[in-house]
Amino acid sequence: MHRSRVYIAALLCATILAAPSASAYAATQSDANAHRDAAEEARRKAAAAQAEADKLLADAQALDSKIDALQADVDALDPQVGDAQARTARILADLDKLRSQVRATEAQIDVTTAEHDKQAELLGRRVTRTYKQGDLFYLDLLLESSDVLDLIARTTLVTRVIESNQATALQLSRTKTSLEDAKAKLERDLDAIAVKRAEAAAEQARLEGLQAKRQDKVDAQKDAQDSKMALMREEKANAAKLVAQAEAEEREAQQIEALLNGTGSSGSGTYLGTLKWPVPGHSQVTSPFGYRMHPILGYRKFHAGIDISDADDFGAPVVSVGNGTVIYASRRGGYGNCVMVDHGNGLVSLYAHLNSISVSTGTRVTAGRRVGTVGSTGLSTGPHLHFETRVNGKAVNPLNYRYPDRFN
Repeated sequence: MHRSRVYIAALLCATILAAPSASAYAATQSDANAHRDAAEEARRKAAAAQAEADKLLADAQALDSKIDALQADVDALDPQVGDAQARTARILADLDKLRSQVRATEAQIDVTTAEHDKQAELLGRRVTRTYKQGDLFYLDLLLESSDVLDLIARTTLVTRVIESNQATALQLSRTKTSLEDAKAKLERDLDAIAVKRAEAAAEQARLEGLQAKRQDKVDAQKDAQDSKMALMREEKANAAKLVAQAEAEEREAQQIEALLNGTGSSGSGTYLGTLKWPVPGHSQVTSPFGYRMHPILGYRKFHAGIDISDADDFGAPVVSVGNGTVIYASRRGGYGNCVMVDHGNGLVSLYAHLNSISVSTGTRVTAGRRVGTVGSTGLSTGPHLHFETRVNGKAVNPLNYRYPDRFN
């Protein structure tokens, strides 16, 4: 009789442990509703972000015609600016030419002045000598002449020399005066061209300044367009992110509802069998199976496995929990470096965030065979093993299995 009571009590306890409570059901349904609400909110925000992106794109495209019109205004000034620059260049060339002529005229004046001074000095000496000698000069001519004809010839020669010197001096004086008049005219021309040069330079500067201001308007519109395009790309990226978030929230809601309907992952305490512990010598479970606040994403999310971690587990061997065949051995999104082993009878074990992988797809492994080492690859906050057990594709709590060597 006593043994029958013990048996009945044990059976009742097992029944109570195996059945989910009403409060757990309500909480899970609440989670499903929360995820669906979050999905709807994310879709609403995604639509708003996409609408803003479309508006920014339309605004940016609308600026094209404005930019084209402003650029046409800039280009319209090109001929005028070119003409002004050419006129300034011609005036500068004329100015340089006149300056050369002035320098040449000044040189001629210097030469003429020197020659004039030389002739004037020579004539002065002759006139002075004739004046000082007076009658003696003509007496010398008379005494030196052989006859009357020679005297006349000598007198005529002296007269002609003096007249020639006078004529040369007069011509040189006139030439100098003419050159000085020419220089004065050239200097007046220089002054006039300098005025034209200043006017041309001012007009060129005005046109170039006007063109620069118009170009500034073009550049400002292009900057505004670039800014709108950058914002548009940000909004599109945000919309895509929100769509992905909505899809993730929807999947979470569907997974919860599958759990409610009995078709999803199992977190019950039903004993499922015996396996080897996946990280020998490291027994601490830091994050259990089930819903939790995701440490990176920052919202409640279903944790389809357990995390095994302690202070010195980085690089520790990770072993297969049973005999089987490796069906995946590579990087896998947020799982990072990941190994999956098919043990038969619908059971698959998964080892994630590995630092290194020691097997390849198709490898036959036995229980305890090393498949990799503990790491922190993928979506991870630090070194640990994320360990999952799946039965017929559905996640089940790994702690529903017994691990005789866990605490060895």
